[in-house]
Amino acid sequence: MIQQLNKHSWELEHYKRKMKRFEVSDRKAENRTKIQLGGLILKSGLAELLEINPEDDLQLDPLARDKATTLLGALLHVTEQLQHDSDGALKQECSYRGMKAMMQQFMRSKDPNSSCKLNLNSSGESL
Repeated sequence: MIQQLNKHSWELEHYKRKMKRFEVSDRKAENRTKIQLGGLILKSGLAELLEINPEDDLQLDPLARDKATTLLGALLHVTEQLQHDSDGALKQECSYRGMKAMMQQFMRSKDPNSSCKLNLNSSGESL
């Protein structure tokens, strides 16, 4: 009886540890996604355009908070535009522009001295 109780107790602890690992893994994945989204905002030039600097505290600094609300408003505007994009043309245009920007960044990372401008057609293929 005591052996069974010990076995069940061990199994319960084992499953608790396993669930904890899944929770930590999910949290890490969520944090990684948030960091990547922040990187995309930086790459888009929105942070620079709104004069949001890496040292700005977007929650506590009132001036930075105003910049953050403007950024959020811009993102909400784009979200609304994409929601009303019934034929998908805007989403396709955004995808094309994003691909072009990422390819240009990739080319610059390979040759920092290059001022390469990548020419792509509307389907994202090199010209």
